[in-house]
Amino acid sequence: MSAARSSALRRGGWGLALGWALACAAPALAQDGSTGTDTSLAPRAAMEAPRADQALLLDVAQAGGGWLAVGEHGLILRSTDGAHWQQVPSPVDVTLVRLRFLDAQRGWALGYDGCVLATEDGGAHWRILQYDAAWGRPWFDVRFFDPDHGLLAGTNGTLKITSDGGKTWQAIDSPAFADTPNLYNLIALGDGSLLIAGERGLLARSTDRGLSWTQLKSPYTGSYFGALAVGARGALVFGLRGNAFYAPDLAQAPALSAQERAALEEAANNPEYAARKIDPVSAVAGWIELKSDQTESLFGGTIAPDGRVLLFGMNGHVMQAELKAARLQPLAVSTDNNLNAGAVAGDHLLVVGSAGVQRLPLPR
Repeated sequence: MSAARSSALRRGGWGLALGWALACAAPALAQDGSTGTDTSLAPRAAMEAPRADQALLLDVAQAGGGWLAVGEHGLILRSTDGAHWQQVPSPVDVTLVRLRFLDAQRGWALGYDGCVLATEDGGAHWRILQYDAAWGRPWFDVRFFDPDHGLLAGTNGTLKITSDGGKTWQAIDSPAFADTPNLYNLIALGDGSLLIAGERGLLARSTDRGLSWTQLKSPYTGSYFGALAVGARGALVFGLRGNAFYAPDLAQAPALSAQERAALEEAANNPEYAARKIDPVSAVAGWIELKSDQTESLFGGTIAPDGRVLLFGMNGHVMQAELKAARLQPLAVSTDNNLNAGAVAGDHLLVVGSAGVQRLPLPR
């Protein structure tokens, strides 16, 4: 990764990491001494970093009786208590943006250069499941239903499915992704249905494990960076400029008609509209806007053991989603660094972002 790209990712955190996915999608090339061109496009193992826990980190998850975090330069960190972290060997040196686990032992990490890593021992060891530097683009989320069947979501509307544990993948084509938005978050709801949230207000639902998708009317035309399953059938989506919306029952959220889709595409292709960078919020049946005085973008979220819904974003913002009151309430935390993701560990918050991993007292 170039110094300029690494610096920009550090300053912007998850939000710029997503943006740089397109701007810097070309693979990091091993240079030939005579031509300066790539000769292998082969993955390179991550280097040992003496201050890895202070590097840019993009996701954190619980697994294997402890905690894991991933980030720039292929960094994978592991902790048994959330306070002390050690780097574990990683077979790639590209930025990793997401961690997902099926159970305490089996999980995946994914990111740039088409990289998907797999572990079967709670994150102690990792192997390359997929790597495509020639494609060069990032994956943003993965969801396995069992050890064999799963979905992989990424750049430019790319969605793939596997039935052999990730050995092979087949593309899923859907009109919902015809406008090629980045697919940032893929979640399973309590009723087993799936939701994809992404760029340019994309919301799409599947009831057949991802084989087909219905695009939903969106209350916002800006990007959704994250989504959480809430209750048996509900979902919370959040993203750019601190916007967040709650659907108590996603099955009741209306689908986007062909005429409405065409109108959105026409507006997106209008130079005057694009120049003004309009990201309007509108009332849409089935969705409740969560009001907030903050406009900092939100990049990650978690549901605490006590049921509280917490969102993490720019400049150290941690917001509690109060669904009945339809609002976001800021919580007092002792950091002003960009936060990309977080989790609750006992009476502490584990947050990752531009300052690495931090263990903060959990506000009550």
